[in-house]
Formats: sequence, structure tokens, C-alpha cells
Amino acid sequence: MNALNGLTFVYLAIFVALLGAVLWRSQRGAQAMIAIAGLIGAAYGYEVVGAYAVVLPAIVALVGGVQAASGLIAGREARFERHEQPLRRGPLNGIERAKARTLIDQGLWIDAKAGAVLAREGEPVSHLHWIADGTAEVLVDGAPTGTCGPRALIGEATVFSGDPATVTVTLARDGKLWSIDAEALRAFAEAHPDVRQILDHGFTRSLAEKL
Repeated sequence: MNALNGLTFVYLAIFVALLGAVLWRSQRGAQAMIAIAGLIGAAYGYEVVGAYAVVLPAIVALVGGVQAASGLIAGREARFERHEQPLRRGPLNGIERAKARTLIDQGLWIDAKAGAVLAREGEPVSHLHWIADGTAEVLVDGAPTGTCGPRALIGEATVFSGDPATVTVTLARDGKLWSIDAEALRAFAEAHPDVRQILDHGFTRSLAEKL
């Protein structure tokens, strides 16, 4: 009976660790949970069966641990310039440091002139823009309907779907933008589902704030 209870406990512990790996928003956290599941399996296999039962779960633990450690090191090495900090704390908030660094590097910082068109009504957005400094005017059917100031996203409503923009947005005065190609953003988000989830949440919040 004690052996059965111990086996049940181990199965539950491994299940909880693997469930945590599936549900964890952070990829590094998920890798750590996989490593924990491997360690539990290795310890129990050695106790019940012997040394040869340790090999497979030990490999799982090693792979998960190495990946988690690599992500942690990469995150600590990632650095952000002063002008990048608001972007990091804003729409990219919650994304692991290393991935945020990579995503920012896939975009460009642009000194844009007044009158630059950031989105055109009826056409798919080619880039997602984040206004670091400046003001943009929003038009529907050519009529002004509002403005967007610093820290605003432009194009977030349809950048993932590829649908036509519902408004035209032009810069009202010179400004500084971070811009990323829509296809590059979609490819990055597809490769990193955790990033896509965070961006979706941030885009929804951004749209709600504009209403």
C-alpha cells in the first residue's frame, strides 16, 4: 500500500510539473518545469528499478535544465537603450528579455516627418508602428476623428489578420517611431506562441484605450 501511494504521488508530481510546463506563459519557466519532471522521474526510477531506469528521465531533466539556463543567461545579457525602455515596459511588457531584444532588433527606429502615412484606410498595414515621440491624426473617409500621442500603437488592429485598415493615420508633426514589418512580426509571433499571446493581450488593451 505504501509503495502504491508513493507511486501515485510520483505520477501526480510529474503530471503537475508537465501541466505547469504546458500552461506556463514563459518558455523558460516551461523548460524548468520539464527539467523538474525529469528529475522526479529519475529519482523514483533509481529508487524502484535501478540505475538503468535513470537514463531517459535524466536526459529530459538535462535538456530542460540546459535550455532554461541558456534562456536565463541570454535574458541577463540583453540590454535596452534608454529610448527602448518605454517600448519594453509598454506593448512588449511580459515578453522574456532575450525575445524582446530580438523582436526590437527586427524593427527599425525612424525619424519620421509630419504627413507620413502610417496606415491607409482600406489597405493592409505593411508595418506595426509605435510612436515614441510625436502625434498622429486619425481619419475616417478623409475626416479627422481623433489623434494618437506618444506611446500609441498604430496598426495593431489588423497587423496579425492582414485585413485592411479601418482608418488612415498620418503624423501631425515630426516624430520618432519604432516600426516592424508586418510579415516579420507575424513570422516571429508564429515561432513564439508565448510572444503572440502577450502581444494579442497588449493589442486588445491598446485598442480599448483608443475607444
